[in-house]
Amino acid sequence: MFEAIGKNFNAWKPDRPVSSGAAAYHEAVVRSSWMEDVVSILVSALGSKIRDGDLVVDFGAGTGASAQLLLKHLKQKINLCLVDNSKSWLGKSYEILNDIPNVEFFALEKKDGRYATLAETVGNGIIDHVISTNTIHLIPDLKDAFIGISNALKKDGTFTFQTGNFTRKDRSEGALMIDDTVNDVHDMALETVRVDPRFESYREDLDKNIETQGIQRKFVFPDPKPIEFYLKVLKESGFEHQAPLFTPVRIMYDDWLNFLRVKRLQAGILPEIGGKESSPKAEQDRDTLITESALKLFKNLKANNPLANDEGFIIDCVHVLSRKI
Repeated sequence: MFEAIGKNFNAWKPDRPVSSGAAAYHEAVVRSSWMEDVVSILVSALGSKIRDGDLVVDFGAGTGASAQLLLKHLKQKINLCLVDNSKSWLGKSYEILNDIPNVEFFALEKKDGRYATLAETVGNGIIDHVISTNTIHLIPDLKDAFIGISNALKKDGTFTFQTGNFTRKDRSEGALMIDDTVNDVHDMALETVRVDPRFESYREDLDKNIETQGIQRKFVFPDPKPIEFYLKVLKESGFEHQAPLFTPVRIMYDDWLNFLRVKRLQAGILPEIGGKESSPKAEQDRDTLITESALKLFKNLKANNPLANDEGFIIDCVHVLSRKI
């Protein structure tokens, strides 16, 4: 079924159990209404271009939540490749989707200080469609990744990506970015550390830790880029794009709290408490700080944000559809 990829490109299989971090992230995301909404919008926009038997890549597939929902919503019978640079997270994808016919897995291997491109991983000119959800804003060398996607696609093949972490001038008042909520929770948590006796032990060198741990925070949650940046890189990489689809997506408070409480993410949200190699007590304190701060944020949003209600708040999402020319 994946004859086009050929014998020189080996499908990936895990050699260790699924990590607890990957499992926790998957559970927090796959059950959320916002991920369902994001994938539904993508399928509505792209679905008519996909034919039975097409070879589709989920790029940055992570733990398989987007792929699981894609297979649920898409009517066509496709050959699906899940591709990611994290073998830890891809192991969860394998666990839940390996038994499904016409699904394969590929890991972007690291070489010469960078990750292999999609074309280097599966071959040139063989893919019909590439999709990517909640991943593009995390890629440091976007042009290299986009060129690799372009090289892997057939002529007129499509590349569709989505993100909720970008800037634009015409954003509706009250519509948030992912980073807005994460930064607010981070700042509220540090303010609690400064005044709450429960966390007095973390005050020493706190300002220094804020500075030194900034790199870790930006690794997990990079600074948002303007939508024009993505469109420019698309054009430079051999794509012609349609007008972006800007869609408000409601994030339920309970879903977002589950997301913020994933331990692997908490090390990036609040690395000043415990760092990457945190003790059990520091992990518990970090979770307490993030949970209390998130609940405080939600209360503030209900009272002051024009788009928030008693159930959730609004994230400004964009879907960009493009074609290889």
